[in-house]
Amino acid sequence: MNTKFKTIALGTLTLMSAFSNANAQIDNPTPRLKTAVVQEAAYTKLPTLPKVGTSNRFNIKATIGIARLEKGRLIAAPLGELQDWAFLNKRTAQKFDIISPAALIQNIPEVPMNGRDSDNKLDEIRMTASDLRMDYVLIYGMGQDAQWGSFGGKSLMETGFVTGNETISPRGGAKALLVNTYTGEIYGTLTSDEIEFGIGDLTDKVQALVSDLGKTNHDNKA
Repeated sequence: MNTKFKTIALGTLTLMSAFSNANAQIDNPTPRLKTAVVQEAAYTKLPTLPKVGTSNRFNIKATIGIARLEKGRLIAAPLGELQDWAFLNKRTAQKFDIISPAALIQNIPEVPMNGRDSDNKLDEIRMTASDLRMDYVLIYGMGQDAQWGSFGGKSLMETGFVTGNETISPRGGAKALLVNTYTGEIYGTLTSDEIEFGIGDLTDKVQALVSDLGKTNHDNKA
């Protein structure tokens, strides 16, 4: 009887010891497990933002779409602004053409009455420019659409465009972004405070930007 009792007691102690060791391993992982976790973290690469304006060369004979914003939405540009863009089109190698609200409507889903409209208006404009075979799109707006660190009422990270941490988006009376329609890359941000009598100053800056981009493209080919 005593031998049987001793055998049972010994088995119980062995089982309790096994559970105790298992709990200890859960609460205090072995040094080898800790080392493996640290090594895995050390070799894991963090995601990197794409470089802006460098992966695609600028086409010096490109077609550039013009999109006018009002409170983050595409509108028909006023007549005076259309004339300024027409003058720019005559004096540059690039072809500038207007993106109309009618063209945009063909590229966005219909929203039912009392339904929720899309929040991604800027990227819808870019995709419309792509469907119109436009290499780039120049989107511009004024007032609330041209605030510091944002565009069209959205932060740059919410526009759907490709940007980096180093990208600066200053405030201006008018602000314009030149964007690659196929990749969404921002090639340049321009601002102007001379808008009382039109946007001639802004179009002059656009001309200088595309000229510089064309020269950079020529230098890269050379």
